[in-house]
Amino acid sequence: MATLHSLIIFDASVVVIMIIIAYLSRRIGEALKIKPYYRFLYVTSIVIAITAIGDTILNDITIHVPSIIPMSIRFCAAVCAFVVSLRYWSWAFSEYLRK
Repeated sequence: MATLHSLIIFDASVVVIMIIIAYLSRRIGEALKIKPYYRFLYVTSIVIAITAIGDTILNDITIHVPSIIPMSIRFCAAVCAFVVSLRYWSWAFSEYLRK
């Protein structure tokens, strides 16, 4: 049970971080005139939030769902968010490596 609570806190923090990165990516995208890929970050944060809520509800109802399914959903959302973030923040890596 403690693991589920830790996972929900982790999910909540990831959702908040994704929303912050989406906002900053939108601002960078407007400056660099990049297509609005940042919207995928909002979608992935919603997917993670729904997965966390689903874990909680299914655990309360005592319906057994293999843990690989919600973890796979979280992983796919994280990979999508990472790819989208790289689109906006790739310049930061090149600036850091230039030093």
